[in-house]
Amino acid sequence: MEINLEHILDCLDRYNKGELTKEQVNEDLTIDEKAFLIMNQDFFETDEEDFDVLNWLGEEESFFMVVEVNDNLCRQAESVLEEIGVEMPDAIESFLKQLVETNQLPVAVND
Repeated sequence: MEINLEHILDCLDRYNKGELTKEQVNEDLTIDEKAFLIMNQDFFETDEEDFDVLNWLGEEESFFMVVEVNDNLCRQAESVLEEIGVEMPDAIESFLKQLVETNQLPVAVND
């Protein structure tokens, strides 16, 4: 998962200033950046009932997410989030651990 937080924040800032439409933000963000926003829904100001993840991701037929755990990448992401004052919710962490422990989420470790 490759996430450019500066790019995400820039797109959201430009949207708030009226420089980009929702459609343009949707086109500019990568699938990984959209997945990051989904996992951190504090960024959204939307009614959950009206939010269609598949439509927002631009996938009409299906949605596949491959999760690859890279120890170095995880450490880098954690320090970037700490720098901007964002913490990954414990619920997400425990959910992912549960998926891994029950073999519902295949994990590939790269060094």
